[in-house]
Amino acid sequence: GLGKEPPMLLVDASVLIDFATTDLTVLSLAVRHLGALHVPREVPDEVDQLDDAACGELGIIVVDGSLEQITEAGAARGRLSFEDRWCMILARDHQWTCVTNDGALRRACEAGGVLVMWGLQLIRNLVVAEAIAPAAAVTIAEAIGRTNPRMAPAVVDEFRRQIAGLFPGRP
Repeated sequence: GLGKEPPMLLVDASVLIDFATTDLTVLSLAVRHLGALHVPREVPDEVDQLDDAACGELGIIVVDGSLEQITEAGAARGRLSFEDRWCMILARDHQWTCVTNDGALRRACEAGGVLVMWGLQLIRNLVVAEAIAPAAAVTIAEAIGRTNPRMAPAVVDEFRRQIAGLFPGRP
């Protein structure tokens, strides 16, 4: 059977930075187990540890927007940065899920009918796919919690509970 197509994902700078400062292997595992990962052309420039070559090694597809998409992103006003608007427009036009930890971008995506996912959900989905061990997933989430001042400790606690609930009875 054809089955369900794996989700196509678009990853923004907030998520790339979290993994670049903690564990980049999460991204290559996501490509292998969850579906194609895309980033808009400008986004790796916002992340010190990632250039086009590093994206290529991880299997991340760097995407060029069309002139229309770039014009739309540039013309819009509001609280979102150009890069955030571009992420939303690309995700919308390609029916990709936008993976972001940025609250304003998430709200804009939800308002525009674009599916969204938190960066930690990517890790959770890898645990479900048995690509990352539960303990390793929690370790990565804790590292992100330490390096990302915007991630509340409660978020990491909730993630720990979710991971523990995936395989009850396992250590």
